[in-house]
Amino acid sequence: MNQFNDLFIQTYWWLSLLGGIHCLGVGVYVHYIYQSSTRSHSLLAGIFLLIGCYFLTGLLTQETAPIPIHLALTLFIPIYFLLMPMLYLYCKSSLTEQDYQPLIIKHFGGAILAALVTSSAILFHIRIAPKNLQNTITSLAELNTINLLAVILPLLLMLQTMGYSWAIYRLLSRYRPQYLASRQPNLQVIRFRWLSVLTIGILINWVLRIVLVYLPFYLGDSVSLLIQAVTQLSLLFTVYVFALYGIHQVTRSAYLRGALNASSKDDTSQSPLKAHSLLDDEEITYLQQLMTNKDGRDTSQYATKNSSDKKD
Repeated sequence: MNQFNDLFIQTYWWLSLLGGIHCLGVGVYVHYIYQSSTRSHSLLAGIFLLIGCYFLTGLLTQETAPIPIHLALTLFIPIYFLLMPMLYLYCKSSLTEQDYQPLIIKHFGGAILAALVTSSAILFHIRIAPKNLQNTITSLAELNTINLLAVILPLLLMLQTMGYSWAIYRLLSRYRPQYLASRQPNLQVIRFRWLSVLTIGILINWVLRIVLVYLPFYLGDSVSLLIQAVTQLSLLFTVYVFALYGIHQVTRSAYLRGALNASSKDDTSQSPLKAHSLLDDEEITYLQQLMTNKDGRDTSQYATKNSSDKKD
């Protein structure tokens, strides 16, 4: 049985490390390497960096954490308050044509407030028992006595997630008829489908974590390491789906941009030919004779000859 538990601990550790490295790598690539000056790509990079941070918290254990594990995990909760606002702002800035300027305090005020309350509570031992900081938490009642923030903050985080999920649903529903009206593939349709896949993937993992981890925790049941490994594996699989689908959509976008540039160049090259078509054959011949006249004859002779030919 101990070997079985050790296997799951090793599996959970490697899943957390692999997911964290991949998400951090994607975030750095999108923000620093992918050539784009839009605000939306910075928000997308931030989303992947936050997911990577969530993965890396799985590396913390009772032995490796520099402080008690429940305090270390509590310090990370305010960071999670940034995820859903950033997802909403990413969808908003990607769907609107004008440069969207969000009100920062409106969307990130919750994360800032949670960070201030958490840091103040830990520094001044507000609702945190300093004598029991090294104890292992075995029940919700014990955690409520030792660390009240670890009980309240996940509830507030779930409420925030539900609110922003509804806001994102309304946002996508408002723009869906506009972007999917055309049956032909275009950049707007590709962007809308990518936003839909990204939102659905993140929300599915949130619901899975609430059902498998948070609800049993608040109902007084213990959350096994196997359940936590399932949530990590599901999120890692979702990240790979994001990567593969994103590469596919980027390829399609590059193809459509190339086709649009080629068609615009063809229109530009054909415009002089359209201008030449305004002249008839006799006028073109007369202009050519003027240009190739090398013997110094008077051009009025060609004009007289050309006018007489027209009369005939």
